[in-house]
Amino acid sequence: MPSISISSAATTATSRTCASWRARKRRANDAGVQFAGSVREAVAGPSDSIASFGGGPVVFRGLCASWAACDWDAATVCAAMPELRVSRSDSGTFPYDGGQECPGGPMASAEFFRRLRSAPPHLYCHGNVLPDALARDAPTPPLLRGCSVARRSLWISGSGASSPLHYDLPNVLLCQLHGSKVVHLYSPALHDEMAPRAETFPALAAHERIATTRRADLGLARSLSVTLRAGDALFMPPGWWHDVTSVGHGGPGMEACVSVGLNWPEVGDAIGLLAPWKRHTRYPILTQGDVLARHYGPERAGQMAAQVPGWCAPVF
Repeated sequence: MPSISISSAATTATSRTCASWRARKRRANDAGVQFAGSVREAVAGPSDSIASFGGGPVVFRGLCASWAACDWDAATVCAAMPELRVSRSDSGTFPYDGGQECPGGPMASAEFFRRLRSAPPHLYCHGNVLPDALARDAPTPPLLRGCSVARRSLWISGSGASSPLHYDLPNVLLCQLHGSKVVHLYSPALHDEMAPRAETFPALAAHERIATTRRADLGLARSLSVTLRAGDALFMPPGWWHDVTSVGHGGPGMEACVSVGLNWPEVGDAIGLLAPWKRHTRYPILTQGDVLARHYGPERAGQMAAQVPGWCAPVF
């Protein structure tokens, strides 16, 4: 068989191409823009902080596996929270079903778990604030040292319940306790392609941070994906688009998909964390007046307009 020779010029060109690719990928990762595929996995050592893992999503396998919360059963939740705020959805999509906000309200916890076993995924305990009696079982991990956790929220659903593509303002550490969740994520650089129901970037109202573009139209090649199993935790920085689907449930005593979300910092302080992504959008940047109107209401905010310096100034 005749030998095949490769010219030194071709070899050099190939080497430069590979080096260019590695450099581009490194710059993208440094900026928190990961290439499509699976979410990065990392192991958090006792002295590591969340800031040391860069700006993109990261999954920490087994981070919360030792929590007492992973041993909760329905009776434990009912004792600490006799009543839950529950949403209802015919399709199993929350918090909007067919373009309309899901109806909901308080429900006795025991009744919620009974109905959940018989008719999933039509009910969802959707972001209830975790009471102190349960928060002790979901302690702040050493990974978040120096971070002031502003909110701990509880999410309980049947298999198949899902949320649409949306983004959050604060950082989120989604900790899976029972069952599994499948999460698809997209970079904030795709903000305008998501076509959210909003007038500004970022949007303060949750319903304005939901995409009108379907994930099927975005293509899987542009997404990051991960399956969270019991004991795993997923870090999602502000502005990262994601949808979440519950899969399966825990064992006997907790026949539901359960997770706890840790959020930080407070929403007002979190807004500035989205500043690096403003060059990726043509939406008008949120103003100081928009923030005051949300906080005090349009009428009171209007009265304050003449007294507040920088009323029309963008938040970043």
